[in-house]
Amino acid sequence: MKTIKPQTLFGTVRIFSFPLLMLLLISCEGPAGPRGFDGQDGLDGLDGLDGLDGINYTHSALYDVASSEWDGDIDGYFTFLDVPEITEDIYYDGALLLYRLIETEPISFNMLPYTYVDNALAIYMDFDAYIGGIDIIYKEVSDGLNNTPAPGDMSFKVVIIEGIPLTTLKTMVDVRDYNAVSRILNIENRNSNIQ
Repeated sequence: MKTIKPQTLFGTVRIFSFPLLMLLLISCEGPAGPRGFDGQDGLDGLDGLDGLDGINYTHSALYDVASSEWDGDIDGYFTFLDVPEITEDIYYDGALLLYRLIETEPISFNMLPYTYVDNALAIYMDFDAYIGGIDIIYKEVSDGLNNTPAPGDMSFKVVIIEGIPLTTLKTMVDVRDYNAVSRILNIENRNSNIQ
């Protein structure tokens, strides 16, 4: 009777184990298992890609402010926009964006707050939002002195977004660009022939 030495058996097993392992790994196919749970993407329902997913309601309106509606003096002017759509829910849980119409051909908006500096001249526009309305502030400083002339007619686009905090919106879109905001939120434009 012939005995196989352990070394020879071990060598034979070692030689055949690699191809056997490869054969097993390659041929391991079977029916697909059930689909696993979706992972979190960090913005579930708020990616903006499906129009208004995750956003209850958005709209905008154009407000024209005549030169006679500004109050103030050389230290600065202000006006109040009556915006009843700024409810308590919008104020605390939504977002509000304000843009000044700069050009009509092509249409161009600048987001407020806004600062323009040209040598010794600085122009500031800002706003304060309240439940029910917005205060808009306009100020010019020339050579370090308040020197605000009475503003002329201006138009402002108010964008109201229900149910999404501004910090979340800023992760979705560049809020300084009205056209980008309008596209991602599919904004319904009211009271305006400017889209």
